[in-house]
Amino acid sequence: MEVTLNLPDNIYRSFQQLAEKTSRRIDEVITEKIQSEYVPDKELQHLETWSDEDILALANLKLPKAQADRMSKLLDLQQRGTIKSAEKRELEVYTELYQIATLHKAQGCLEAVQRGLIKTPADLK
Repeated sequence: MEVTLNLPDNIYRSFQQLAEKTSRRIDEVITEKIQSEYVPDKELQHLETWSDEDILALANLKLPKAQADRMSKLLDLQQRGTIKSAEKRELEVYTELYQIATLHKAQGCLEAVQRGLIKTPADLK
């Protein structure tokens, strides 16, 4: 199955560097990383039993604005090289939350497409 991801530049560069070092395509590196890290959540199993409304809500999943704003601020500090140790750990937590949310959103999108609720993730509101 083909999926299009929008990755932050720093994450993309990390995958790109790893792909170059290992003489592989970047999509192979990303797929391997997802497969090695992904453990399905029990609560997201059996999506076929979820209502269409719940599937669309999952497909539209976003970090709360306050968390997204804080993560952006921390990323900015990191990029400027002024991030403190405690802020770095906080950023790691937000990054993990973002990754989990993105995986959940992708699962919701996949189920929504399979059900014919949307044609592509771009159809989401």
